[in-house]
Amino acid sequence: MDAEQVRKRLRSKQTQDRIGAVRQASALDGPPRQALLLEALADKSPYVGALAAEALGESADDAAALAMTERFAFLSEDGPARDPGCHIRGNLAFALGRLQCYAASDVLRVGIRTTQIEAVGGVPFDTAAHLRGNCALALAQIRDMDSIRDIALLLFDRSGFAHGLPDPKVKMEPRKAAARALSLTGNVQSRLPLTLRLVHPENEEPEVLQECMQALVELEDPHALEVLEPYLQHRDMRLAAYAALMIAQTQAPEAAALLGETIGRLSGDPLRATVLALTTLRTPEATELLYALTRSEREAVRLAAMDALPPNAASRTVLEALSAHDPSPRVRAAAKSAIAQ
Repeated sequence: MDAEQVRKRLRSKQTQDRIGAVRQASALDGPPRQALLLEALADKSPYVGALAAEALGESADDAAALAMTERFAFLSEDGPARDPGCHIRGNLAFALGRLQCYAASDVLRVGIRTTQIEAVGGVPFDTAAHLRGNCALALAQIRDMDSIRDIALLLFDRSGFAHGLPDPKVKMEPRKAAARALSLTGNVQSRLPLTLRLVHPENEEPEVLQECMQALVELEDPHALEVLEPYLQHRDMRLAAYAALMIAQTQAPEAAALLGETIGRLSGDPLRATVLALTTLRTPEATELLYALTRSEREAVRLAAMDALPPNAASRTVLEALSAHDPSPRVRAAAKSAIAQ
């Protein structure tokens, strides 16, 4: 289908035709593709506009990026009427970040502060959560260093709670995105809000705290170990195990000993994850600890340690001893299986 045929379909009265036209326009090459998608961006159907915004993020020149920025500003003037659900602006934010459009900084700052309460199934709902998150990530992608303050404020965003809205999992998504965005900035100034959130985690979701931990390590904070270590004693074993994994990623000299102390209080998947984290250290201390764990009084620890042993002669000797003499049938069977592999 050529550009003119797509244009005619794009002006159909049937929404389904226009949706198909956007997909066909996306498959075109050259200037017609961009022109058609910009036309679709202004479609009366928010779904058509959102599809066009997404496609424009794949390739758009400076003129198109400016038009996208202007469209974002127009939609923001009356979000509930012009962009119900915030789908168009959410996709525009993603696209502008992907295009690294620095000129979009101001509208993205509007988006990162937007709360849009709409009735979804008769229940008040903040439909702008994903918009705030996408704007945070876009501001980081365009390397707007002045935006660190805006992103940091989003990390502490409680707007959904202020409106008494349900579903905490939705409310936390902007804060998770803010943590990722702070990491993407690559700026040492981003370490401070992440540290504050981790040191004062009151009422925060574990998933958000995990994002903050990872961001702090990715930013190579020299004080990361000091911030992460208290989490090894957290009552949430999954959060403690995640902290252990992040500590292992710091490659700090104390990491092996800290993980060894933590393993004693963990069970299930968190236990196995923390034992496996030892393998990322690649130090004599970590390897020695793994061998020591095969002699633990706890069956679960011995089983986890076997899975993490390095593939060498020393490990084979340990496995042979376990297969012959361990009091647990499960451990003996697992050791025999590991030897046979």
